Amino acid sequence: MDKQENFNAETLKSLEKLNNQVSELIQVQRKAITGYDYINVHELSQLLGESISTIYNRVHQKQIPYYKPGGKVLLFKIGEIEDWIKSGRHSPIDEIRQNI
Repeated sequence: MDKQENFNAETLKSLEKLNNQVSELIQVQRKAITGYDYINVHELSQLLGESISTIYNRVHQKQIPYYKPGGKVLLFKIGEIEDWIKSGRHSPIDEIRQNI
């Protein structure tokens, strides 16, 4: 019974995390639809499910496309972030087998 309770608790945590990520994606999508092309560090952190310090580290290492107008605010263009995310795509084994 403990295993079932543990599984349920882990599943619930995973669903909550997924729900939060979907909510953030919806907000980003709304911004894109309304013509708002940029998001800030906090929004990107929530979108990617990474800490703000990880985002800053990626910027410092130039791993992620960013803008810093006036040298102050750090912004990310939504379309470029989508492209960056897609560039990290890994093909599933079925797709690889089809291409052989």
